Amino acid sequence: MRESKPVWLVLVVAAITLSLSAAHGLERKGVIRTFVSGLGNDANTATFCSRPKPCRTLAAAYTVTEVGGEIVALDPGEFGPITITGRLSIFGTQNALIGVATGGTGVTINAGASDRIIIKDFIITGAGGSNTKGIELNSGQLALSHSTLKQLSTGLNVVNTKADLVDTDVIENDIGITTTGTGVDTNVFPLTGPTQVRIAWGNAIGNTKAYVMNNPGTGSAGNKITIFEFLTSNTTAAYSTNMTGNTTLVSGTGASCGGTNCQSLGYYSSYTNLN
Repeated sequence: MRESKPVWLVLVVAAITLSLSAAHGLERKGVIRTFVSGLGNDANTATFCSRPKPCRTLAAAYTVTEVGGEIVALDPGEFGPITITGRLSIFGTQNALIGVATGGTGVTINAGASDRIIIKDFIITGAGGSNTKGIELNSGQLALSHSTLKQLSTGLNVVNTKADLVDTDVIENDIGITTTGTGVDTNVFPLTGPTQVRIAWGNAIGNTKAYVMNNPGTGSAGNKITIFEFLTSNTTAAYSTNMTGNTTLVSGTGASCGGTNCQSLGYYSSYTNLN
C-alpha cells in the first residue's frame, strides 16, 4: 500500500504552486501580437485584441500586449494617443494615424533605459492645434521609421536618451525635433554621448525651427552635438535627408549655445574616414 503524503506537505506544495502561478501572471500581461482597426472595439481586450476581434485604440491594445510584443494596425484608422513604459513595437499601415489634440501628446515613452521602442508606418499629426507634441521620449530608446511628424508644436522631443529616424518626414511643425541633454564631443573618439538623435533619409520641410538642441554641453573644440545626419557619400555636405523651406534649420538654447554654437548638425557615415 502506497504511503500517503502528510496533509501539511500537500498544503505547502499547493501554496507554492499558487504563488508561482501568480508571479508568472504578473510577468505576463497578454499576448505577443495584438491588433487595432478603425472598425475595432476596445471591449475586445477581453479576447486580447486578436486579428478577428481587433481593438480600436493603441492604448487599449497595449494593456493586453506582452512586454516586447507588437501592436499591428490593420487599416488606416486613427489610433492614438498612447503611453509606453517598456519594450514595444507598433506597426502601422498606409495612412494609419495618431491624432494629437490641443495640449496633448501622441506618444509618450517612459521606458527603461535599455528598452527600445519601434514605431513604423504612422502619421502623427496635431492638425494645427496648439501646444501639441508628437512623440515625447523621456526614457528608453526610439527607432522611428517610414513615419511622419506634421503640424505639431513639437514633432519629437528627446530628453537624455537616443532616437533613430529612418525615412521619416518632419513637416510643418513649429519645432521639428528638439533635444535636451549632453551630446557628443565630435573631436573625441570613440564618439559617445547620452543624448543623440540620428537621422537617415526622409524630409524636413517647412518647419519654423527644424532642429533645436537645448544645452548640449561644451566639448574640446566648441559645443557638443546631439542631432546627427547620415551622409550619402564621403563629403560632409552630402546629408541624406532633404531639408528645405525651414525658417531656421538648426538652433539651440542654453549656456553652451552662444555665438555660432548649436547652429550646425553633426554627421555620421559608414565611410571609415568620417564620424
